[in-house]
Amino acid sequence: MKLLLENWRKFITEEFEPITTLRIFDFDETIAHTRSETRVKAPDGSEATLRDQKEFEEYMNAAAAKEGVEAFDAVDALMELGYQIDLSDFSIVKDPDEITIITDILRNFPENSKTYIMTARRGNSISAIIDYLDEIGIDAGEVRVIATQGDSKGDVMATMMAQKIMKDTGKSNINKIEYYEDSQKNIDDVLLKVCNSEQLIDIKPSNFELIIYKVANIGGEYKLEKIAC
Repeated sequence: MKLLLENWRKFITEEFEPITTLRIFDFDETIAHTRSETRVKAPDGSEATLRDQKEFEEYMNAAAAKEGVEAFDAVDALMELGYQIDLSDFSIVKDPDEITIITDILRNFPENSKTYIMTARRGNSISAIIDYLDEIGIDAGEVRVIATQGDSKGDVMATMMAQKIMKDTGKSNINKIEYYEDSQKNIDDVLLKVCNSEQLIDIKPSNFELIIYKVANIGGEYKLEKIAC
């Protein structure tokens, strides 16, 4: 996978820390609402400005279907076919509004847990996200930022679990994942590849929990919907 992972491999393999819980937060429309836009010019000359996650996913899904592209994230494949996709707004945190229902949770760091921000942005956004955490008073030293660059978040989480295998049991010592996300596409992917994965059956502890909190903007007010594995 073409992942740019900011320190996460070292972080997750620190054997001297009894880590049992992973707290994983999306960034856009989860930690902050920003004014970032994606600008697209198709090979036929048509142009579009995509102002939120829903518009982005709808456009990319339609373009991928039209071009016969099969990929979890079609951006790179579409660019190879001549689509001009401008993601430059996502290298910064543009005019952010803090989503406090999430940041109030994020700023507390329970014992025996590790906290991640897992964003579909490209790797050039990591320093901007860390700077934003500092601006809103969250200890960025307690958080690791993973830029999946559009790759499957479910695949990344499954790999994270597999990195923490206890030698005496052969099981992962991660018995709980809390995941905060606004994208139903990403939620479905994590349910498939972590909750319902046959590949993880042998390493999942018997008491394993995956708890997903879907972040929804309802009339300008953010709410959480709990989804259990």
